[in-house]
Amino acid sequence: MKKSKINYDRKKDILYIFLRSGIEERFEDLSKNITVEYDKNDKPIGIEIFNASEVLGEKVFKSPQKNVQIAI
Repeated sequence: MKKSKINYDRKKDILYIFLRSGIEERFEDLSKNITVEYDKNDKPIGIEIFNASEVLGEKVFKSPQKNVQIAI
């Protein structure tokens, strides 16, 4: 299984999960703070989480653990 790449912008408090390469053709807001981006074949290519520290909990970003499981 290919691992996803995750990027967190502390200044903007946005977490982006890269699922696969592709050009965004459309997006869908799953909630006020969570957006999924899709390519031309309607396959998800990324997930954007706004206000990530609030949505996921600050302890996720300050945790010394390498792997942290979260439920959204």
